[in-house]
Amino acid sequence: MKRRLIAVVAFTVILSAIAVIAQQAPADDGRRNAIVVMRAINTAENAVRQRGGKYVPMAELVEHPAMGGVKADIGVNVDGSTYAYKGGQLRLALAADATQYVVTFAPVETCGTASFTDERGMIYAGKVLDC
Repeated sequence: MKRRLIAVVAFTVILSAIAVIAQQAPADDGRRNAIVVMRAINTAENAVRQRGGKYVPMAELVEHPAMGGVKADIGVNVDGSTYAYKGGQLRLALAADATQYVVTFAPVETCGTASFTDERGMIYAGKVLDC
């Protein structure tokens, strides 16, 4: 009887853990997608700057070979600076002299994880405070 109770408790704990992991998967996919696109952008911008001395806007950057793995998922330019990308909005802002840039990715869902990077190549993530 005692073994049976232990087996039932263990089975319940395992099922609970699986349920928690399953609920977290979409957030992990969003984070992974953001990291992939941020790395591609940092790599492409770095290559462009090494050749021309300045960074370029997304409209030009998307054609760079380093963007090949994400180019197909970067959607229509929504308003001149915002692009659709895998359930979110991707923006690249250049400094006036094109020597600095900031890229942000914000999910469409209000409680998702947003990410950003800049010319230093570090990728950051954060959550909305009200969630």
